[in-house]
Amino acid sequence: MTLLQRPETSQDEPPGPDPTPGLTLGRVVELLTAAVAGAVCVLLGVLAVAVPVLVTWLADERSTASFWQSVGVSVDFWALAHRAEVRAPGADVVLAPLLLTAGLVVLCWYAARQVVFNRPDLMARVPLIRGWRSAWHALGGEDATAFVAGYVVAGLLVAHTASFGLAPVWLPSLVPGAVLVPLLSVVLVWWLEHRRDDHPAVDAGLRWVRRRTPVLVSRGVPAAVEVLVGLSAVCFLMVVGLLLIRGERVLTLYGALDAGVVGTTVLTVGQLLALPNLMLWALAWLTGAGLTVGTVHVGWTESTPGDLPVLPVLGALPEPGAMPPGLWAMALVPLVAGGWLGYRAVDGTPRLASWWTKTQIALFGALVVGVAALVLGWLATGGLTPGLLGTVGVEPWRFAALLTAEVAAGAVLVVTVLHLSGARRVVPRGGPRLQA
Repeated sequence: MTLLQRPETSQDEPPGPDPTPGLTLGRVVELLTAAVAGAVCVLLGVLAVAVPVLVTWLADERSTASFWQSVGVSVDFWALAHRAEVRAPGADVVLAPLLLTAGLVVLCWYAARQVVFNRPDLMARVPLIRGWRSAWHALGGEDATAFVAGYVVAGLLVAHTASFGLAPVWLPSLVPGAVLVPLLSVVLVWWLEHRRDDHPAVDAGLRWVRRRTPVLVSRGVPAAVEVLVGLSAVCFLMVVGLLLIRGERVLTLYGALDAGVVGTTVLTVGQLLALPNLMLWALAWLTGAGLTVGTVHVGWTESTPGDLPVLPVLGALPEPGAMPPGLWAMALVPLVAGGWLGYRAVDGTPRLASWWTKTQIALFGALVVGVAALVLGWLATGGLTPGLLGTVGVEPWRFAALLTAEVAAGAVLVVTVLHLSGARRVVPRGGPRLQA
């Protein structure tokens, strides 16, 4: 069996007409309901942002904004979470606080579960899967598509209301993020159901997909997810450690701002929402891609001088000048992560499988890690233009390429070592021997 063959040998169902229902009035109502669910997620997301913004507006005596301007700011924050471009007076802002983005994904995930699992036509029976159309219907594909479309349309309409305020949203820039957030939530629903098998109708569609999924994908993707989780844990500890080590400088910047109780609270919450961004930037630094904040670039060898915004969290950045020698050893982190990927690739294949078979799984897993790094690097990077802060974050393509190469190198090394040691155990020195 090659890596492009099915992992199971069960035969397909006999050919026959697909049981997918036609476009009846009831079916149209179901799709409209799914689209409304996507629109409701938009409204709830904006409301979740608006409540703390309006509370802050009421509590801050120094605020000069009106009520409707504060509501417009809430819409702007919601749009920024989708990496949209907000055109404030004199500058264009792009920076997605990824913790807020993750919160919107969780909100959509809860709604998408209802859309995918609570369909009246599949509640009482398990469909007979006879082709991709019936499998797509069993998975709730049409409903999920309507959910995503409803989210995008409602998001564009809500974001358009910000155009009447001080900082309008450039609507074309909202589309990629407005598609990605609900789409990721739907994929998460299917992934978790794949792990649980709690809904027979959806499971029938998932079994059809699994039988046609190449072994390369079914074994490489879970291992890549484990690598991403491990790297996230390392980067979280790294960010927390830096903040603790540079805590005195961070507190000094807080004191220099003198923002008051309300302003300090808002500033702290905003920085917490950007914690995943900091983790992505730390991972980029570990790979050697470096971190750029305006005119300041932090790499393995030096930290260049430049002007920084007065944000307390940026006090964790090193002072301008040469960095301690030997920091290139930080690349061992993604190499070790790649080693785990190689171990999982070998562990998921038969002992007598060829080296190239195991290596293909490892390389595909490294590619999945690189694609995830590219998307997350794009989301975590923004800037303020025109001005010196045109780039805040990483270069996504450089970051993804370096991480892919380092993870792949570690994976191939471990695959090679384990394959050779396994071959020696299967065939002892001197060849096989007969025992009496």
